Amino acid sequence: MEQIHIDKRKLLLISGCAAIVVVATTLGLYFGLKDRKNEVSDEAPILTGAAVTSNGVECAEIGTNILMLNGSAVDAAIAVLFCEGVTCPQSAGIGGGFFATIYDRSTGTVQTLDARETAPAAATKNMFVNNGNAAVEGGLAVAVPGEIKGYWVMHQKYGKLDWKTLIQPTINLCREGHLVSGYLDRIIKPRQAKILSIPSLREILINPETNQTWREGDRIKRLALADSLEIIANEGANALYSRNGTLLPKLMRDLKLFGSILTEEDFYNYE
Repeated sequence: MEQIHIDKRKLLLISGCAAIVVVATTLGLYFGLKDRKNEVSDEAPILTGAAVTSNGVECAEIGTNILMLNGSAVDAAIAVLFCEGVTCPQSAGIGGGFFATIYDRSTGTVQTLDARETAPAAATKNMFVNNGNAAVEGGLAVAVPGEIKGYWVMHQKYGKLDWKTLIQPTINLCREGHLVSGYLDRIIKPRQAKILSIPSLREILINPETNQTWREGDRIKRLALADSLEIIANEGANALYSRNGTLLPKLMRDLKLFGSILTEEDFYNYE
């Protein structure tokens, strides 16, 4: 079977059928910010400062706390990206994928990781002919997500802290509620009519008291997603990519409701 990569994916958030468009998320970890008195010299100084930047209101603090626990830069990146998937669902999410570039100072080498989505085995190169919208919306647009598998692979090689430690802050955030940023407000407000027409999106992005999209400063709880993240925290990548994983059967039931052609084998074979 010819493998086909599709650029635009609309995937189901494992929290329960929430469709999201997954795009690349940029995360910067900048080291050596404290001491600006050091001048450039042939012998680079050793600096101790660190900073984490993110889009989500709470995510930078989560990443900083991971560094304070003596976590690696990769640990912090994973923790921040789990958070970004909740606070910026239009930009990231555990149903998507990513590219990563990692500099290993101990060896002076750069590693890259391709954890992007892949087309299901049943996909054909003509499946969207005369039906271009199906490549963006609906079950046929759903691809095999690589995000959790990619995080797991990075953590196995570069992580220092326990896997669950990286996810627990976002689980807590889902249960307590995350703040709606101005950025998220500007994204979802113009799409209110579309969101209202899709039950799975309406459940998450519409304030039941106003019947409008959540506004900047509001707080959204994601209890179903918290439950899914608990499973991922306990089972690791096996939750989705193993025959023993307990999350995949639940996801497959949701996918079939949307007319997806994904199968369990697509997840087992993802590399």
